[in-house]
Amino acid sequence: IVFHMFVLNPNIQIQLTYIPHSNARIWIIDDVVDNFHEMLDYCFNKAYFNPIGAEGTLFPGVRDEMPKPYYQLISALFNRLAMHSQGRLFKRYQLGKSWLSKVTVLPENLEIVQTMPHFDSLSENHMAAVHYLNENHLGGTHFYRYKGSSKIHLSHDDKDTILKMVEQVKQSADERRGYINDSDALFEKVFSVDAKPNRLILYAGNIMHSASITSVVDFDKSS
Repeated sequence: IVFHMFVLNPNIQIQLTYIPHSNARIWIIDDVVDNFHEMLDYCFNKAYFNPIGAEGTLFPGVRDEMPKPYYQLISALFNRLAMHSQGRLFKRYQLGKSWLSKVTVLPENLEIVQTMPHFDSLSENHMAAVHYLNENHLGGTHFYRYKGSSKIHLSHDDKDTILKMVEQVKQSADERRGYINDSDALFEKVFSVDAKPNRLILYAGNIMHSASITSVVDFDKSS
């Protein structure tokens, strides 16, 4: 496959917002890729998806690592964000893995820990990102607070709290069904970002979050 360079749109729209009653920042960047149609063509027609769990995570679906031009795009985006008045953290960065991800596990087939929001890291310096390809009718991203803690961010000091949280989730298995999309007995939904084609959001990886999996999601592995 010959990849064209994914080009950063010079007219990206940058919005910095905060989760209410916290200092947790959410960067929302719209119109990220200038040649978005080429990215869609790659994602829908050329990507090779590996079996569920092949990359060693609990993601409920199939994944393929994005090609090198995508990493170059993200580097260009970070260099642009570093020029923002609040973008000092982007002056020094190291890119992790970028996955093209498709949810394929039916709600009734989830493992119990997949019915709760998750965090990507316990490091204060780790950021996570989601780049949406689809319209908002397919969901977005929800952010949560575990009701057993007053904090939005989790850290290595919260290991006892995390163990308690997971144990409570397992004990409430009979009440937990499918993907979490709203507050429940254990988790409070504190913020949401709608999906929008070519929108990318950045946030601290130690904030609990979950994709918003709506009823119109097609779980067919073949498409």
